[in-house]
Amino acid sequence: MNRTNRFVRLALLLTAATAVSLNAQPAGKRLALIIGNNAYPMSPLQNAVNDAHSMEKALATAGFQTRVVENAKKADMEAAIGEFLDKIGPDDVVLFFYAGHGVQIESENFLVPVDFPQAGTISAAKFACMSVAQVFDELKRKRPKQSIVILDACRTNPITAKYSLAAGLAKPQDMPKEAYVVFSTGPGQVASDNPDGRNSWFTEALADFISQPSMTVDIEEMMRRVSKSVSDATEGRQVPFKESNLTGRFYFHPPANDVSDVDPNLMQKWMDEASLHEQHGEWLDAIELVGRVVQRKPGGGVEELAKRKLPYLTARRDAQAKFDAGDYAAAAALYEKAIKADPFAGEAILLAADSYLLLDQLPPAVTLLGALRQRGTAEGVERAELMLKQLASVSPEAAKEAQAPTPQPPPIGELFSSTTFGTPDWEAGKRRLASATVDISAYTKELKMEVAMPVLVVTPPAAAGPDAPAGGDPVPAAAPADANAAALAAAIFHIDVVQVAGGTRNLRLRTGAAEEFGYLVLNGLSKETPVLLDSKEVAPSGKLKLAVGKYEVRTMDGGKVVGAQPVEVKPLSIETFTVTAK
Repeated sequence: MNRTNRFVRLALLLTAATAVSLNAQPAGKRLALIIGNNAYPMSPLQNAVNDAHSMEKALATAGFQTRVVENAKKADMEAAIGEFLDKIGPDDVVLFFYAGHGVQIESENFLVPVDFPQAGTISAAKFACMSVAQVFDELKRKRPKQSIVILDACRTNPITAKYSLAAGLAKPQDMPKEAYVVFSTGPGQVASDNPDGRNSWFTEALADFISQPSMTVDIEEMMRRVSKSVSDATEGRQVPFKESNLTGRFYFHPPANDVSDVDPNLMQKWMDEASLHEQHGEWLDAIELVGRVVQRKPGGGVEELAKRKLPYLTARRDAQAKFDAGDYAAAAALYEKAIKADPFAGEAILLAADSYLLLDQLPPAVTLLGALRQRGTAEGVERAELMLKQLASVSPEAAKEAQAPTPQPPPIGELFSSTTFGTPDWEAGKRRLASATVDISAYTKELKMEVAMPVLVVTPPAAAGPDAPAGGDPVPAAAPADANAAALAAAIFHIDVVQVAGGTRNLRLRTGAAEEFGYLVLNGLSKETPVLLDSKEVAPSGKLKLAVGKYEVRTMDGGKVVGAQPVEVKPLSIETFTVTAK
């Protein structure tokens, strides 16, 4: 092996291998696991198994693949839930229904199997039951499209009395994302087993509504109707409870004009899932998800992103196949194609450089490593510079690039090429608010300034000599171009990219649509040394917010000006000025 190849192999060791998964998950299944427990030796129930079968029939009309487990022991519950979870894919809707005894132990919910032993301690009782939190944790790991958990398990329970536990179930904690959780009655409350009926009041109403294909309302509206039915039947003694973090609608029976296929939240979920697959090199899965978004044509930024992403993912898939097959020339060309689609794809840049190095083509590899120094993450820049140093002894181009200063990052407009800065996208905002209410104030209230800054309203003079009175009438604010601009200025904050000390960039927040201001920090202020800023005395706060312009800082002694120095405030800058007595 010659010297060049030794350095090539050494450089290649610095990059991570990318694996390809060929096992795409099937999409769009509706899966339901239904458990009904009657046969408790200490306090048997009469309706739970009937409830399970009623739910099975109802869910079958809604397209669910169902499995029913009757009178499950602890091992039966664990096995059934484990098998159910193993079937879940990222685009599935899953539903777990349980009817039987349930209990809260130290604010955690547990489902009671029919072989619950005469446990001697609270800890033993926990291990003898099925933890709802454990089911939640597994749903978080499997990440289905939507999860629905329904527990008709708040019935009068002898376990509660035996261990002096609170009645009913506890409010669900740490739910998985995109989940809808329903209890047959409120937290801490007890539901009736309905001794005069075949089903519990809750399951009877729920199964009845689900069984009607004409009931084309989303789950939120359906639960409202179920709650009213149960409350009416029990004269207000039992009111079902629900907790939801769904970002999109769910229908048991979608209406004919259902627009859920182009729900922007669902489209974004697919894009997020695709990003996770991309991070793991699972190109087929990522391409399938992004392709779905392109086919749905949802419009707006998510469609634009999907259209840009699809050719990149396709090029990465094909490049990986060529690289694994040893066709480095074809792999390099395909990686270059991916980089053209996404110039900030640091991993693609590294793999393209690897391909050229394996072909002993150092100049194009060095060019790519130089591009990574400009466009890569901090980790990518570090790896590129290390590779360049290793190649420097065999490549003059690499030595020159390694010695060059770190290039300036590209403009922010290039980094966010699909964003039009300074121009609000009103239509996108309307679409977003139509699908999910957003309380912006909830976020802005959490923002805190590093230093509380008093505001001194000072307008720089138009043209004043050193002895002329400074100041002048404030310049009136320009009228907003339209009502939308005025509303924008009054309602939200703006983010600016600004230069800061050291030549780097930072993000700063400002309010107002066309506000131009900076900050002036005055050191050395005291009550004994009054300071005038353009004829207006400055309070000893030390930090002022000022309109952009030139000012004169005057130091006073005995009512006389003993020092005058100019200072300029630039947009969004922080100028520091030391006050002296003379």
